Amino acid sequence: MTAPATTRPITRPAAPPSPKPNEEYIKLRSLVKAKGLLDAQPLYYWLKTFVAIGTLAGIVAAAILVSSAWLVLGFAVLLGFASTQVALLSHDIGHRQGYRGRKTNLLARIVFGNVLLGVSHSWWSVKHNQHHATPNHIDLDPDIQFPMIVFREDQIATRHRFFRPMIAIQAFLFVFFLPFQAINMKWASLQHLRTSKAKHPLVQGFFMFAHLALYAWLCFSVGNWPLAIAFFAVHQAVFGLYNSSVFASNHKGMPLTDDGTRMDFLREQVLTARNIKGHWLTDFWYGGLNYQIEHHLFPTMPRNRLAKAQRLVEKFCREHNISYHTTGLRDGYRETFSHLHRASASLRGSEA
Repeated sequence: MTAPATTRPITRPAAPPSPKPNEEYIKLRSLVKAKGLLDAQPLYYWLKTFVAIGTLAGIVAAAILVSSAWLVLGFAVLLGFASTQVALLSHDIGHRQGYRGRKTNLLARIVFGNVLLGVSHSWWSVKHNQHHATPNHIDLDPDIQFPMIVFREDQIATRHRFFRPMIAIQAFLFVFFLPFQAINMKWASLQHLRTSKAKHPLVQGFFMFAHLALYAWLCFSVGNWPLAIAFFAVHQAVFGLYNSSVFASNHKGMPLTDDGTRMDFLREQVLTARNIKGHWLTDFWYGGLNYQIEHHLFPTMPRNRLAKAQRLVEKFCREHNISYHTTGLRDGYRETFSHLHRASASLRGSEA
């Protein structure tokens, strides 16, 4: 989402230096590296690439060929699922998990980001790298800067009065905001291309325009105007809901930091993240991001190595008296919504 709307311009503090790896983290990284868990997995990612693109192409072809409006909308739902799987793979590529070569990685970022998703790959990199550098920082983490959501009571003063009635019941409205995330990414990407942070803006703009042109062709190939609009709405809503729900339970509701409470690298990455336990289906649904702690400690670690790393990291944290939080899927969301409800309590007089 975009930066919060406010009644006056906010001068954000300069980012403090990122915590440097300490001896404990260096030791943990050495243990992980010795197990081969940081080694590249090119065959795994080539297979994921062929499956993701093949699935996307198959769903698009089926949506065009079927004649039933209900089947068309059903394929719009499946396309939202497939788009999120592409986005998760794009996330891995952005972290150089899939393709380590500079040119290959750049090409993959353009294909998966700009062409398949219509999202600027450099916009995502700037935003997501900042999140990794300052996870759950109340002022600096872009993933907790929304105009109608707060994660700590003192954020309320920076939000426009227009949004405060929504903030008061944000725990109940949060899930209704999620379907708009996919469109928000595209809008933020277009704004990004006009800034100095955009890499190769003309090239990115060309491929994003190509995505929009192909997507418009798809929408109007499935049927008449009403069906085209319905296809667009269902696809974008499912994409936004699924994609944002994957990230919603990873950090929200976990400890927040500010310039005065930052920690060493190991503790900051572990204490501000939440793991979601489960099985192979959970791993697939989350694209490996249910192992959020391990992902933040080792961003370049291929996703098919995160489960093995999890056992090693949890044991290491236990031995070094570092709190390591893992919970089930339902409890993860319950913690998130409960935190949102507490953060906005002062706007509800009887609970203040």
